[in-house]
Amino acid sequence: MIDFFEAIKTTFQANRKYNDSVEKGFHPLDQKLYKKYNKFRPDGAKPIFCYLPFSSLTFSFNGSVHVCGYNRDVLLGRYPENSIDEIWQGQEAKKLREYMYNNDLDYGCRHCKFFFEKGKFSNLRPLVFDKYYQNTEASFPTVFEFELSNECNLECQMCSGEVSSSIRKNRDKLPPLNNLYDDAFVDQLAAYIPFLREAKFYGGEPFLIPIYYKIWDKVKELNPNLELFTITNGTHWNSKIEKIVTELNFDLAVSIDAFDKEKVERIRKNVVYEKLLDNIRRFSKICTQKGKHLSLSFTVQKDNWEQLPLVINLCNDVNAFIYVSYLERPIKFSIADLPKDELKKIRTYMEKVSLPRLSSKERHNYKCFEDFKNYLDRYIANHDEKKYHDYEFNANPPVATDDKPVNRAPVNPQIYLRDQQELLTYLSEEYGRHPEWSAKMDQAALLEKLNETLSDFAEEDRKVLRGYMMQTKFDTVIDNISSLSVENLKKQCRVSLQIS
Repeated sequence: MIDFFEAIKTTFQANRKYNDSVEKGFHPLDQKLYKKYNKFRPDGAKPIFCYLPFSSLTFSFNGSVHVCGYNRDVLLGRYPENSIDEIWQGQEAKKLREYMYNNDLDYGCRHCKFFFEKGKFSNLRPLVFDKYYQNTEASFPTVFEFELSNECNLECQMCSGEVSSSIRKNRDKLPPLNNLYDDAFVDQLAAYIPFLREAKFYGGEPFLIPIYYKIWDKVKELNPNLELFTITNGTHWNSKIEKIVTELNFDLAVSIDAFDKEKVERIRKNVVYEKLLDNIRRFSKICTQKGKHLSLSFTVQKDNWEQLPLVINLCNDVNAFIYVSYLERPIKFSIADLPKDELKKIRTYMEKVSLPRLSSKERHNYKCFEDFKNYLDRYIANHDEKKYHDYEFNANPPVATDDKPVNRAPVNPQIYLRDQQELLTYLSEEYGRHPEWSAKMDQAALLEKLNETLSDFAEEDRKVLRGYMMQTKFDTVIDNISSLSVENLKKQCRVSLQIS
């Protein structure tokens, strides 16, 4: 529901808020574009771009805790070293709230800054949290998001071992991630569950993650009407799943990146097309009966863009919303990497598409389709449009002055595209040439510590970091990895990424 008083107040105070933020040394969002964003917001204009830092915590792989799944750069804390209360009241959380209060997205919020500056608002996650705009005192979290395991049966072409155990095992040839979340974590959640307003579950594949069923049992006991959400790959259906989504208060999303059988099964390796469609219809039936929302999540890529209208038609058929995800990494799959002529061909193709707009869901889906065309227009119109990798995070950016300009180190293109197999080959060769280094740290221990260090970084960043390591004297590499803690190694990695 739109708070008209809040919207009017926001409009009148916008200039003063912007100027106050600038005076305090922040870099608030462009005023004209923010005004457009406020007009787009379904719940009306708000003074703050995003309310996640004031309402939400995301518990992620390897115990790391962030404000959301897109801001991985700011680590709020780590389980089990920190309690939930320590994380919520910690200095990093307070600093992020201060940045967001001033509409400055430079503290790790590069994902949303990228799409905001493209004017692509429709699927920005902050819109979902506008309902919590009155909760800026940050006394207690109202939303928990869970990414507790990468257990997954699929090996999607654009995915990584960080979020798929099958890819980590079969493609990356790495051991399973350590799972730090235990029964003690569920017990700690019990103090918060009665007061939550939402809980969201991601994977991996959520219906394959045992601890989620323990949390759902706890929800059923302590807060059975809690709003729940999960996104599933849609490959599983059994009586246990049917019972949990029927008894509890679930909104559901199913990932599907094509409508054609051949493309679905190629992009989302290990999917059985017929089973996926059957399960989508099962989830649709339950959501319709309960008055809950079903969404189909479509990730736009170079080899499936023409499938978007077909998936939208499927959405309309099964009473679902479309959610369009704009893949930017890995860059080899991203349409943003296509030449302008290719983007024009896609745009021409989409102009010929006709979609219904009778029901509210159909109008929403059409609006998302139009948003996709606007996204294309932005890249077609501006050859120098900033790409996703241009939005790098710097926790303490240097300040330029008249007599001391900021000089960034030049990018060395040879550091990129160093994948896990190249690193493994390099390590084997170096240890083969210098067997004496095994006394300092054997190869298996070095690789295990290195993998733990890189676990919080996106795959594209890991490639860069592997490249840096392979260009450094190997005895220096061993000295650093053997003597420094994982946390200090991660700090060094962040510094390296900031000057790349």
